[in-house]
Amino acid sequence: MTGAVVRNRWWYFGSFMTSPRTILITGASSGIGASLATAYAREQVTLVLMGRNEERLSRVSSVCRDKGACVVKSVHDIADTDGFLDALSELDRHWCFDLVIFNAGVGDTRAPLQQTETPQQIVRLLDINLRGPAAGASLIAERMIVRGEGGAIAMISSVAAFVPLPMAAGYAASKAGLNAFALSLNAALRGHGIAVSVICPGYVDTPMSARLNTFKPFQMKPDAAAKAIMACIARKRALAIIPFQYAAACFILKFVPAGFAVWLSSKFGLDASPYRAAGQPERVTAGTADSSSAQLDIR
Repeated sequence: MTGAVVRNRWWYFGSFMTSPRTILITGASSGIGASLATAYAREQVTLVLMGRNEERLSRVSSVCRDKGACVVKSVHDIADTDGFLDALSELDRHWCFDLVIFNAGVGDTRAPLQQTETPQQIVRLLDINLRGPAAGASLIAERMIVRGEGGAIAMISSVAAFVPLPMAAGYAASKAGLNAFALSLNAALRGHGIAVSVICPGYVDTPMSARLNTFKPFQMKPDAAAKAIMACIARKRALAIIPFQYAAACFILKFVPAGFAVWLSSKFGLDASPYRAAGQPERVTAGTADSSSAQLDIR
């Protein structure tokens, strides 16, 4: 299919994209995903909203319908990669998505008395934050190539991809891997008129962030983060860091020796105990009885 003629849909205009009409958003039941859903909702737009929590997903769906959108709910856990891919394939066969936003993810840290995350934590983080979105994007890319009408794929990452995080090495690795995959996929799909964007937010005021006992500079509200993400997608940004203060900081980090960055990061910690103190339900990883880590849905 290399060099195939792309029949761009009406929502492409030069280097910009406007108003995609069929959109899938994963992790749409809360946080950034919910804000993206309500921001994209309007008449003549079909939103397919995917999430684990049916009750929260129903509330978001209701808001989107009130704004005139056609809304389809899809309750799936991205941790079940095979089931997720089957559902994604069937949904795309029916709706032929213009835009797919892989937003679902989890955050985790090591337990207070541990030096590293457990092997089970690492596996789950990589499954949900990297393996599922990467496999899903590959599936959607192949479908868009066959349709020959262009399209867009967006992957929501994190500034954690650029910083050594001794208390959350698995999380940082999952986001760094997502960045590498998205940029490589972007290069592979350019000749087909398919835009791939990876957007890396800093702190966003979600339930997880609210329970994080640490300094959170330049924290964004979910609606503001959603608007910034939509602008990055519309401009077909290959890689974007939001807000701009974090973009500037990550640029400076390029010139900091790796050894010094690691040494500096080792001097800072992250207290995850407020998650439990605030009554956040914990998710014990299968195969271990250790519930002392702070494994939480963040989107």
